[in-house]
Amino acid sequence: MMKSALLKATFGILMVVLVGCGSGEGDNVGGDNSKLTAPEKFLQIGTGPMGSGWYPITTVMSDIYMDNFNGLNASQIEGGSTANLRSLDVGDIHIGMNYTSDYSEAIAGEGTFEEKLDTVAAVASLTPVYQTIAVLDKNNKINKIQDIEDKHIFLGPKNGGGAVAFWKMMKEYGIDEESVKNAGGKTSYGDYNDGAAMLVDNSVDVFLGGGAPSVLALQDIELTNKLRILPIDQDKLDKIEEKDYGISAGAIPAQSYIGMDEEVLTYTTVSMLTARTDLDEEYVYNLTKLFWENIDIFEEQIPERAAHFTKDTIFDGIDKTTLHPGAKKYYEEEGIFE
Repeated sequence: MMKSALLKATFGILMVVLVGCGSGEGDNVGGDNSKLTAPEKFLQIGTGPMGSGWYPITTVMSDIYMDNFNGLNASQIEGGSTANLRSLDVGDIHIGMNYTSDYSEAIAGEGTFEEKLDTVAAVASLTPVYQTIAVLDKNNKINKIQDIEDKHIFLGPKNGGGAVAFWKMMKEYGIDEESVKNAGGKTSYGDYNDGAAMLVDNSVDVFLGGGAPSVLALQDIELTNKLRILPIDQDKLDKIEEKDYGISAGAIPAQSYIGMDEEVLTYTTVSMLTARTDLDEEYVYNLTKLFWENIDIFEEQIPERAAHFTKDTIFDGIDKTTLHPGAKKYYEEEGIFE
């Protein structure tokens, strides 16, 4: 009798252990069965440099994805537009931010891309990016674009789309990298926070950065260092809009920076979200859906940028035939894709 009871007790303990451990690959040990399942544990997101407008966007994205996918670890990889496209191509990141103009060149094998990238697909256009050319207000030697040719210019991340668009814009003024060098000027690259610090200590004379519409790194320094934003001439904007660069005209709104009482004409690009073509269709469908169905979180945390997140402009600057199938599936369900 005693032996029988002992055997039953031992068997019961063994069953509890087996059930607790699980026996199939689909078991969600220690997980939340209400959450989505990602095809892998890590999600690398290509973003912009610290101090850029893209960084806070991808920070919110990372939080949303980790909150909704079971056991997912989302991390941000600092880069720039063209750098993110190349990182997608080699598989260093899964999704990334870039400009629609650079994306168009990448899939066509044009511009800075010698070969077509068939490894990248569109997810959505997100927001216009106002290209800001700033100097310290006390620098009375720089009052117009033509004055920057012999100066030290900070251009953002080394492989960023901002620098590419900048040189295309400067070509309308007859300025290029060679003419800057010949005039005694210099160029430097880095993240926006570093560039803003370099502007403050006079290590550089001119700061280039993209914002929607303001640049966070510039806002961080303007409390003690008054800034002046250099305008782009209307006739130059008209000319560049005629060219197939994906560059448009815009105006940085008044009060974007302290003491900026009037809007300033500038050129704009469009930022977008891109994914690897081989990323699982259902995964990209869920990533896309979670982005658009959590706009309230973006509006709460980054209202200035989220104001531009609208389904009306999802395809701005994008050939819809290049959408990732997962993103396309979501837009078809929502009646957006025609």
